[in-house]
Amino acid sequence: MSSGEVTSAYSTKSNHTVFRWARVKWSDRRGRGVSAERLSVLLLLFCCLAAALCGPAAAAEEEYTPVWDLGANDAVGSVAIARDGSTVVAGAGPVVYLLNREGDVLWKAAVGSKVNGVGISPEGSRIGVAADKLYLFDREGNLLWTEKTTYVYHSVALSSNGTYVAAGCDNGAVYLFDRNKKTLWDYDMGTDSYGIAISDNGRIVAVGCDDQGVYYLNSRQGESWSYGTGKCVKGIALTPDGRFVAAGSYDRCVYLSTGEGEHLWKYPTRDAVLSTALTNEAREVFAASGKTVFILDRTGAEIQKIAIDGRVESIAATPDGSFLVVGGGDGDRSIHLFTRDATLFESNNSGAVVNETAIPETVTVSPTPTNGSAGPAAEVSAQAEGEEGSITSQMFGWLENILSLLFKPQDDFLA
Repeated sequence: MSSGEVTSAYSTKSNHTVFRWARVKWSDRRGRGVSAERLSVLLLLFCCLAAALCGPAAAAEEEYTPVWDLGANDAVGSVAIARDGSTVVAGAGPVVYLLNREGDVLWKAAVGSKVNGVGISPEGSRIGVAADKLYLFDREGNLLWTEKTTYVYHSVALSSNGTYVAAGCDNGAVYLFDRNKKTLWDYDMGTDSYGIAISDNGRIVAVGCDDQGVYYLNSRQGESWSYGTGKCVKGIALTPDGRFVAAGSYDRCVYLSTGEGEHLWKYPTRDAVLSTALTNEAREVFAASGKTVFILDRTGAEIQKIAIDGRVESIAATPDGSFLVVGGGDGDRSIHLFTRDATLFESNNSGAVVNETAIPETVTVSPTPTNGSAGPAAEVSAQAEGEEGSITSQMFGWLENILSLLFKPQDDFLA
């Protein structure tokens, strides 16, 4: 940043503060007069007032409402959803679930250890599972292949049609496979990779690591850029074209950056951010923190908060923002589907009682391809959960947010 400096700007909404970074040229700063500064302040105040008056009304039109939830056998540590919302995959304990949009369990399978990550190709034809091995299934539940090392896989992500499969391993490496299991390249991160995302065309891979770093990799050129957050990064998300990156850190902040490595803002929360998701052009940024899913717009303003009974372990969203899937941890242990399509919500919110025993039996995965079993509807229920903090807790959160603004992404981060 030889041409300028990094400055901070504050924007508040719903008792939260967003920290932004903007490039300002020295020549521009010297040329500003007092009158111009006053005019800028007045214009900023007017914009904030307009946003405060118009924002809630606009957000109310696009609020997410629950469609169904399905109880799982364990904390739902990872979820993914197809581009059109037709298929949802989730990992809970050693079990992988595949569900359709209506909440029916298409199949579920037990792998050799705890599922650390799941991924689905955008059109839903391939499902990846990161556990003791790297597993690749087709939509029917057939095991296509496994890849085993002496280490554990932490994360997995798939490009369009499953052409490329990216995976993070606790041997410090990130791997890129083709759909036939051929290793195309591996990149030594020198640290565990807990979150991974891949662009639809497979050229861009974003990684969140134990060394506090966010890495943006070009599959043809290697590392493009990286920055540090100060604590472990588990949540990572890319827009389908790779132009925006969202990262969630244990430092209790969610970060938004461009594919060129420009930091747009960070948003502080009260708990570690375990998972993130993005829609097209980063119009919505999702962050799982504590028992809450935060939904922000591209400027970092809060649109909505969704609360569940337990800790939110994982989230995923369709690129158009129509569907949001949430995986709950202890206190919840459920897979939740939300939508902004009120018509779909009304059609599914029938209040019918579904027989839990109708869920298909778990298929134990063997080294040879097996067929997953299909079954009738899973337990479905629609419920809306919300929580309002006391004045004391809100003030405490506000103070924490202000203190967190003392920190910013470490531009001089050395991997």
